[in-house]
Amino acid sequence: MDTDLGLECGPLLPVGWAFELRLSRNADGDFGGIGLLQRHGVDMCHLTLASLANDRTEALRRVRSRVESWMTEWQAR
Repeated sequence: MDTDLGLECGPLLPVGWAFELRLSRNADGDFGGIGLLQRHGVDMCHLTLASLANDRTEALRRVRSRVESWMTEWQAR
């Protein structure tokens, strides 16, 4: 499993938020992983990220999209 790729993924987050990402590959070569969104150091959301893509760049783009979608929904509450 790759080390924290949250910054490489680069989701747009409000001030005080952080994102940690761990990626791995399955037997078919697809990336998947786990993500953690934190607000001021408090865990807010654990994401299970399955079957992202076979290409690392595309997998990171999909993670960024999912994180930003979650954030948009959370802010709308």
